[in-house]
Amino acid sequence: MHRKRIALAAVTAGAVAAASFAYAWHASAEERPGRDRLQADADRIVALGVTGVQARVTGDDGDTRAVTSGVADIETAAPVDDEGLMRIGSVTKTFVATVVLQLAGEGVLSLDDTAEDWLPGVVQAEGIDGGEITIRQLLQHTSGLPDYADAPDLGTEAHFQRTRFVIADPVETVQAALAAGPVGEPGEQWHYSNPNYILLGMVIEEATGHHWAKAVHDRIVLPLDLHDTFWAGFTAKTAEPRANLYQRFEPGGDLVDVTEYIDHDASGGLISTTADIDRFMRALIGGDLIGDAQLREMQRTVPVTGEGYDLIAPGGAAYGLGIFQLGFDDCGEGLWLAGGDVLGAMTRAATTADGEHSATVFSSTQLRDSLESGVAQNLRTNDLLEHALCESN
Repeated sequence: MHRKRIALAAVTAGAVAAASFAYAWHASAEERPGRDRLQADADRIVALGVTGVQARVTGDDGDTRAVTSGVADIETAAPVDDEGLMRIGSVTKTFVATVVLQLAGEGVLSLDDTAEDWLPGVVQAEGIDGGEITIRQLLQHTSGLPDYADAPDLGTEAHFQRTRFVIADPVETVQAALAAGPVGEPGEQWHYSNPNYILLGMVIEEATGHHWAKAVHDRIVLPLDLHDTFWAGFTAKTAEPRANLYQRFEPGGDLVDVTEYIDHDASGGLISTTADIDRFMRALIGGDLIGDAQLREMQRTVPVTGEGYDLIAPGGAAYGLGIFQLGFDDCGEGLWLAGGDVLGAMTRAATTADGEHSATVFSSTQLRDSLESGVAQNLRTNDLLEHALCESN
């Protein structure tokens, strides 16, 4: 049911047509009097069929600007609130990774500890031995563990309706995934796997004696005064103000309201605002949350591999410990990025290499009806980040 999955195949002629339309629309938007680039880029995302967008940019002088586009509710046409709450999906992983690195800096655990050291017997299946998988490999998605077990109707509206209110047991979720067998040897290559972070949430609980979300709250949320960042828990509802979430499941299909569902685990269970995420990313990359040695470990990357990543990150992508590095022609060392994709919501949060210039984008729709729309939503979001953060712009 979850995140980071775009069924990517060869790009069709439709993608070319979509790109041509995007260029024409972008040009006309920028030519309108009073329309600056940030607003135009947010509007371009909405032009794809996304219902609502929030974008927030903070400069190296600390000044912050937010823009919105589209609507928060397609029935009432209520405006998007630039302080609205959003399911941040896998941006949760960056919070979890930060806690693990803090614990490493304190000597509570080592990145070279194994899953078996902390979770005896949990990461064991045919071809899989938790004694050979390190915490570093879980953080970096190089564990060789598979992603969620795929139901036959995964990605369909029927699957969503059937599972939206299910409270999953973390151990059962991991074991169901492991039954598919390994996708590679530990340390061999990068392969995105949500169970890696479910396991890390369990490691945090063993190391601290508290639920992973309490560790995030005590170690990150409170020190940074992130007043609107919290664990979704076992409720399907999201507090207001918020935008309704929509998903297009099939080509030509209607937008389906997917606002209410349960998503509670350590791979994607947090809710936040663009203001809070912006502050978190600046603090993290700026060195305020983890020590220099731990930040260096976080920023030691491996190449992102897998079908389709070259389409959504044409400038190249690498992955550290809980964070991406994206390449852009005009961004020097590139941007550090946390990304989240869940039903009805896309979050991208990026900073420059010094952590002094940041941008966060929330979109309250996931376009997963085709290769073209999924790629286009990613690329237009990347355009906004690049335009907002790269020196030449």
